[in-house]
Amino acid sequence: MIEITNKLKSPVQVVVRSKKAPRAFTTLNIPGVGKGHNVRVIEDESYTPYIDRVESMGLISTKKIQESL
Repeated sequence: MIEITNKLKSPVQVVVRSKKAPRAFTTLNIPGVGKGHNVRVIEDESYTPYIDRVESMGLISTKKIQESL
C-alpha cells in the first residue's frame, strides 16, 4: 500500500490505474491541507510514473506502508 499526502492548500489531481479495467487510467483528487482529508491510500498496482513526477515537483509526498493483518 502507498500513502499519498497532499502538501498544498489547494487540491491535487493524480493519475492512477483504474481498479475496474487493467489498461484504463483514472484521476484521484486529493483535497488540500485545510480540509483535513489530505491523505489517500492506494494499492501498489495503482501506482504510475506520473506519481513520481508530481512528487518531484513538491506537490505530494508518498510513503510505502505495510498492510496490517
